[in-house]
Amino acid sequence: MNVNRAFWMILCAGMALRILWAMLVPVEPVSDSWAYHQFARNLVDHGIYGWSPTEPTAYWAVGTAAAIAFTYLFTDGFWGVVLLNLAASLLAILLTFQLASRYFGAAVGIVAMALVAFWPNLIFFTTVLSSELFFIALSLAGLFFWQRPSGSPMANLLVAGLVWGIAGYVRPVILLVPVTLALVDLAHGPRRFLVTALEAAIAVFLIMLVALPWTARNDRMLGAPVMVSTNFGPNLWMGNNPDSTGGYMPLPAEVETMSEIERAEYLKDEAKTFITQNPLDALKLMGIKLVKLNNRETIGVVWNNDALEPRIGNHGMTLLKLASTGYWYLILLGGFAGIATLVARTGWIAAFFNPPVALWGYYTSLHAVVVAEDRYHMPSSAFIAMLAAVTLVSMAQKRTQKSLNRIAMA
Repeated sequence: MNVNRAFWMILCAGMALRILWAMLVPVEPVSDSWAYHQFARNLVDHGIYGWSPTEPTAYWAVGTAAAIAFTYLFTDGFWGVVLLNLAASLLAILLTFQLASRYFGAAVGIVAMALVAFWPNLIFFTTVLSSELFFIALSLAGLFFWQRPSGSPMANLLVAGLVWGIAGYVRPVILLVPVTLALVDLAHGPRRFLVTALEAAIAVFLIMLVALPWTARNDRMLGAPVMVSTNFGPNLWMGNNPDSTGGYMPLPAEVETMSEIERAEYLKDEAKTFITQNPLDALKLMGIKLVKLNNRETIGVVWNNDALEPRIGNHGMTLLKLASTGYWYLILLGGFAGIATLVARTGWIAAFFNPPVALWGYYTSLHAVVVAEDRYHMPSSAFIAMLAAVTLVSMAQKRTQKSLNRIAMA
């Protein structure tokens, strides 16, 4: 099939599925989505980012709530949020094609694009108030400009840093993405690495520069120049304490009377103490978190629960969770197979020192250290899809070659 024709068919089908989902499933915020809704309403109604008009916070990054609040300027409903999610999905699908084509060729780009376009969990998130789709789109957009083969290298670098700076308002974990990408170039020799390390330093500086107004706000409102959010300490503690299961857990009673800054520092120190005094237990928890990060993909169904369950019942919910998780398992298996294919084709160093593998490794390692739930593997979705596409294209090429060989021998 013609690549251009396949591109448009996949893009239109993927977006049509999301629009259909949004038409059939109303937005009914639960859990974190409800918190984002409350934050957004306080921003619009009171000009305060906080749990209430009198409780300013920086516990969660402000970017998602700010984007949602922007839509509330035009409507009291959620159609504006759905439009933003559709725009983020469109950008993610397009950029998956562009980046996969850059790294592995147009055939892999088309297949990776299709895997993202038809990914159930990513479709389900069309009606969820969350950071996931925004972060995926913005992180890929910055990556598109990072070392872009056309245009001015300096202009591309500046755009990448600025876009990632905006992504930092959604999830601060973007800060170390340029560093991860610099390490990729270690495989290309010290001279190339030094150049990329300088570019990474510039990108990190730009991310921090974009965050500066919010950092100043936090200093003024909370008493400390926190770059974006204060939840690193609590998240580190959740994943590293004697009672940890690797996932979310309530904060301990002793921090209830502390300020947000005091709580963050206290819990960070508690987690560090646990890790240093119990290194084997910390390693076991890392293994548990790796499993918890990847053992299912049900969050898109769970966060649509109030809208879905009255319509499809418990059995329908179970079937959707099984379908979503089944798709995830196939993609995950394909991603690992893609790495194996690259190893066989290019060797170990080239296979592991490339952006999709490195960034998948970065996000995975981060949550193996901090805290893990299935939604935290979502920033890696496009990269896993690219690697799974490498597998599928390789299999198709081998099959075609065998058919040609049979024809030649006939």
